Amino acid sequence: MAIRFSIFVPTYKRPNLLRRNLEALAVQTRQPDEVLVSLRPDEDPEGVATVDAFLQAHPDLNVRKVLVYEKGIVVAENALLKAATGDIACLLDDDAIARPFWLENLARHYEQDQRVGGVAGPAINVIDGQPDPRQARFRNRLVFPGMILDQSTRHTDRVVRVDHFRGANMSLRIDALRRHGGFDGDLLGDCFRFELDACLGVARQGFRLLFDPQVEADHHEAPRGSGNRDRFEALTIRNNGANESYVLLKHYGAGPAGWLHMLFAFTVGNFPCPGLAWAFGGSFLRLFWKNRYLLGVGALWPAWQGRVAGWRMYRNWRKGAASSPGVQS
Repeated sequence: MAIRFSIFVPTYKRPNLLRRNLEALAVQTRQPDEVLVSLRPDEDPEGVATVDAFLQAHPDLNVRKVLVYEKGIVVAENALLKAATGDIACLLDDDAIARPFWLENLARHYEQDQRVGGVAGPAINVIDGQPDPRQARFRNRLVFPGMILDQSTRHTDRVVRVDHFRGANMSLRIDALRRHGGFDGDLLGDCFRFELDACLGVARQGFRLLFDPQVEADHHEAPRGSGNRDRFEALTIRNNGANESYVLLKHYGAGPAGWLHMLFAFTVGNFPCPGLAWAFGGSFLRLFWKNRYLLGVGALWPAWQGRVAGWRMYRNWRKGAASSPGVQS
């Protein structure tokens, strides 16, 4: 039986980019089996009108509106997951424009190997209206006890096996994602690391995750309509730290591996939620390196607060998982 591909497009108040996103899907060399667009009709009537106009112009493309009335990317993605009838969920941000061979290049991996549980490609940054392709220096990896390497916007030199994706341009097997319990609705703020949780959940079932440089989409990275808008705000840093530790503790567990993660989180950390090393190193590097993502010492306290919150989130999740044995951790 042929594999069916469902495109997930969550959108909120970006009608012009949404129109371009849908137009790009209409000219794919391999047509999607269905395109599901999540919409908040009470707050985004322009988005609804954009999809309605597209449906009139492209009656042969199977596009369905999925209406949601709560905010948040995970709410939208889970509504799309519930509505999907396909075998593969292809997540595409509404500000990501898939290139013509995007779905064809993505689909071949699933068709050739049943062990493939996820495929992603570069979400190429668009700067001043022009794509800015860059070469990846490393693969998307999760290095114990918590270093997260991410080059999702860059091209690898070949198809490589990875540990995680970014939601702007990624895909996962729907049955495996549903067995994992879908996307985690307990994440804070803009649900930072929700993709990491889903990827780890699918990989834990024995599937392989692949990154293909030919699965390309141009990512315009429009301003967010809700959630964490400013990465330098204390609340954003706290939420990021909480989400990251929560997701990784679900992966590592509460034993020695989990404690080593917490030690690493407080002493080293990662770019968006630094520990001691990243905080002081970031303050020093900012004297010489103008990088919009680089945080300093001022981010340390909210990041630490977030790590503690993440531990509490994990403990609550364990209690819930123990009472719901049918949901995979």
